[in-house]
Amino acid sequence: MGWAIFIFTVAAGVWGYFFYTAGEMRRIADVAHVTKAPSELYARMLVRYDKPPIYEEEYRMQDVEGVSTFTYRVRGYNGRQVTVTAPPAAVYDVSFFFQRLDQIGVWQIVNKPPLADADAHYTIYVKQLADYKQGDRTVTFTSPHYWATTGGHQFHIDLSKQNPSDLLKMQSTTLADPRYETIVNGFLAFGPDEFRANIARAKADVEGAR
Repeated sequence: MGWAIFIFTVAAGVWGYFFYTAGEMRRIADVAHVTKAPSELYARMLVRYDKPPIYEEEYRMQDVEGVSTFTYRVRGYNGRQVTVTAPPAAVYDVSFFFQRLDQIGVWQIVNKPPLADADAHYTIYVKQLADYKQGDRTVTFTSPHYWATTGGHQFHIDLSKQNPSDLLKMQSTTLADPRYETIVNGFLAFGPDEFRANIARAKADVEGAR
């Protein structure tokens, strides 16, 4: 009887040791897997204008494995182009900005048809590679202030309740969506003071060149 208890105790101890060790090794492997997961964030806004002096502006940001870079480029109808680039650095500007875009809903907005009187055309591009998953999105629109404040109307018709004579009294819902303007303003305000000051000088340089 004593030998049986001894053998059972040893067996249980061995099983417990290997069970605990296996669990710990699995947890360590899971942590290592997450730690080694690639992390890449990209955000870009391209604005093209129908009228001089500026033909195109581009705001481009990326964060790859914790190293951020961001660039602004402006090109005029006169052919002059100026680029402002922040050197790579282990800062959080891009990751915080990308997180803010995600909170605003950059993954949910959709393309909007250009308005007849629009003279600026926006293209928003975002891409994320994290936790071994990848996603990207491109959205085009004009007149972000219009979509943010007006956006047209959507009419609802319930034929089971409406008489033909009541169709002129249809209820409508405003389709205003502030996310378009908020996202554009976020790109325009991005970066430290020195970066934005250099952007202002670059724009003035292109606008003033003949």
